[in-house]
Amino acid sequence: MGIELPEHFLEKTEVMPESSYGVNKVTLVLKDGRRIQHVFLAWGHTIVKIEGKMIERDEKLSFKTEDITDIISDFS
Repeated sequence: MGIELPEHFLEKTEVMPESSYGVNKVTLVLKDGRRIQHVFLAWGHTIVKIEGKMIERDEKLSFKTEDITDIISDFS
């Protein structure tokens, strides 16, 4: 369940602070300049929810994971 991030981001996301147990809240930065906010990652590597919508398959995304250029922690 969920969509795996590209492997080259794992070192960055796995050390981000958790917003709740095992969950990181992040913003994804895409090649085209879009920022996808309110993204929830399980264990620092799996996109499970965006803007309150559960993500189970690639078809639920409005972008491709290979278009991600950066990931920013939304921990506050």
